[in-house]
Amino acid sequence: MFALDDITVLSLENGISAPLCTRMLGDFGAEVIKVERPDVGDVNRHWDSVVYGDSSAHAWVDRNKLSVELNLKNESGTAIFHELAEEADIVVQNSSPGVVERLGVGYDDIRQTTEDVIYLNISGYGRDGPYSDRKAYDMVMQGETGLIPMNGSPDAPAKIPLSVCDINAATYGTISALLALFHRERTGEGQELDVTMFGGMLSWLGYFPHKYWHNDELPERIGMRHHLLTPYGPHETADEQYVNYAILSEAHWELLCEGVLERPDLLEDERFADNERRVENRDVLEPMIESLIAEESRDYWAERLAEAGIPWGDVNQLDEVLDHPQTEHLELVKELETEDGPVPYIDNPIASDSLEFAAEPMPDLGEDTDDVLGALGYSDKEIELLRTENVI
Repeated sequence: MFALDDITVLSLENGISAPLCTRMLGDFGAEVIKVERPDVGDVNRHWDSVVYGDSSAHAWVDRNKLSVELNLKNESGTAIFHELAEEADIVVQNSSPGVVERLGVGYDDIRQTTEDVIYLNISGYGRDGPYSDRKAYDMVMQGETGLIPMNGSPDAPAKIPLSVCDINAATYGTISALLALFHRERTGEGQELDVTMFGGMLSWLGYFPHKYWHNDELPERIGMRHHLLTPYGPHETADEQYVNYAILSEAHWELLCEGVLERPDLLEDERFADNERRVENRDVLEPMIESLIAEESRDYWAERLAEAGIPWGDVNQLDEVLDHPQTEHLELVKELETEDGPVPYIDNPIASDSLEFAAEPMPDLGEDTDDVLGALGYSDKEIELLRTENVI
């Protein structure tokens, strides 16, 4: 039994944010109907071809879905979308600003026949306000929300390689949909929801706004170090590997100086008397510690850090992460069986004794169109006519 058994999600989605949101809902057991442009489909299908000709992005975000090709610029296509929405519990869309309204499939259009529908809009900036008409992509949003200027080395900014703004919006979208389902269970009421990449990323800025509000401080780029704590982060060892550790308390600092570095004199230095002073004097402290770590091997420091009880770890390449002992223990890598062959995937990370999660392969473009329309009551002859009229 799945948590979202008997829940249907209808999605007009593109890219990563909404597709990842609906994939998570599909993981939880919802039936997800992905509406795509005829002969084109979601843009994420075309970014590469590494998975038996399919894209890596499509393999990531489109499992546990049905694909329906539907031309929403045709009145018959819009009418079919409304029929699908009448059977849906949740409608999700992340089209460019104003598109769903122009097509006649916005919230106000859908709720005329489906009053208790939950309608989720995922957008860059929201449906109103000075930036509402702007298109938003992950790279653009990383710049707009301050991530790029604070990320990277002192010499150069850098983007975060993960689509972190899309992932943020997908996660908040999933949470909001589940909250709305819970609200509807209590009240019988549907609602319209708005999740923005901009607002979501601002909510993830953590302590940095407080550093600005209370100390007029903007985050500088400090590479692999931590803005708030030091010593912290990966340090290169004598054998050209890295040991990665975190000093989170004064007790950790004492253990590092006495038990790991064997430099108890650092505890007597007023410049390093507490974390704030260590951060203020990081230009002195960090090169000193980097020099000490560079004198011995990774194994030497790993053993000493472990004995001292200081949080530490390795700096792994992707292949090492996928083959990591804990990855195997948690059974995080599984396989989807497809007609082309097995497709490995990263499983849902939620562990439960009673919850089950779906695991169906990503659909080919439009492969479920006939079945979905048949379930609505369309005959084979009617479906063929829709196809000749370029509705599907």
